Amino acid sequence: MSDDQKSAEEKLAEYEALAERVQKTSEELNNLLRSVEALDPEDSSERGYELYEEARLVAEAGLLEQLCELVLPEIKLVARPIRAALAEPEPSESEAELEVLAGSLPARYRQAEWLDVPAFHLEGATNFLGAFTDAHDGDTGVMTSKAYYLLVDGRFVEVHSLGTWRVTGNELHDTRRTLVSTRVVTAKDVVAEVHFMDLLLKLRHPMRVRAQQAIEAGADRDVAERLAQFELLEGLYMELAKQMAEGLRRIIDGPS
Repeated sequence: MSDDQKSAEEKLAEYEALAERVQKTSEELNNLLRSVEALDPEDSSERGYELYEEARLVAEAGLLEQLCELVLPEIKLVARPIRAALAEPEPSESEAELEVLAGSLPARYRQAEWLDVPAFHLEGATNFLGAFTDAHDGDTGVMTSKAYYLLVDGRFVEVHSLGTWRVTGNELHDTRRTLVSTRVVTAKDVVAEVHFMDLLLKLRHPMRVRAQQAIEAGADRDVAERLAQFELLEGLYMELAKQMAEGLRRIIDGPS
């Protein structure tokens, strides 16, 4: 059933379920932060920081899952399969040769079925090793990249790639690229590696764009309703960030 076919009662039930998950996330965070206060003074610093990190990951992972659920209809409109998105349209060097050099394990990773499932790029970076600091015209080199994606079926994945580059005049060009590592991960894995605010901003954009289009067209109230829920979660994150900052302050200050 599409979102615009849902009854008011069904939408209310979904909103209440979301509010319940939000409350649970807040309670889990508070419970973990309160456990910091119960530590033995001699263990308060090291153990306290471990608990703080666990509290942060639990809270942010829960929020990320809820945010992705809300924005998934918009993501489906722009998602592209990872394999297609990373493929060079006209590689100037042999990709097959690079794949052979990468080895047999990456070859198995490249067989992952979800590489052909539409996905939304959450965060990632490419390191053109030495290209921006030491390279001259005609130089070639190696690049590596790591990225996180949200598949349209709700799974989170991590993708590593390896490639080569060439400098021609003042321009840097990718010459070939291949996937060397792929795995399905959890929301907790993602927030452990990516700053939550970066994820929040990335997910907010497609939601706000479509909401604005819906307002201008005077249609699709569901988008506006989901945007309101998205903003509710944004506000909760700000409150949780304050709580986590206070928890970290208690750890730094130590027992009174």
